[in-house]
Amino acid sequence: MLIKNTLIDLVVPLLEQRGVALVELAVSGGGRRQLVRVFVDRADGITIGECAAISREIADVLDTRDPIASAYVLEVSSPGLTRPLKTDRDFERVVGKALRLVVDGLGVAVGTLLQVEPDYLDVALSDKRTLIERAKIQKATLHFEL
Repeated sequence: MLIKNTLIDLVVPLLEQRGVALVELAVSGGGRRQLVRVFVDRADGITIGECAAISREIADVLDTRDPIASAYVLEVSSPGLTRPLKTDRDFERVVGKALRLVVDGLGVAVGTLLQVEPDYLDVALSDKRTLIERAKIQKATLHFEL
């Protein structure tokens, strides 16, 4: 966990300068080679070209500061449109957008996220405001109609 926190401390300021949010940073593997996955996003989305530029910048910082003792592979990408929403930051970024929720006692619901609170989400379901307890949400994703 220490290496992950160190990497977050190095990466976040770089991302903030670009107006990009760190969605997740994961370190896996061990021994001679580790995999560092950095998922980034912004409210209006992020392009492959931006991910490539961010990857080069992060690699430069990691090569200079050398926080990883072994060889590593760095991957920078968008978390994707259908990734699960979990944290306050995830939900706050999608206020005003349509969500697909799987909720205990309610089943599958599709509605517009109006507000995020620590213990519940305020969602417009069929034009009716509904407070949904966060603890009852099994899965939440953005909803897209094709």
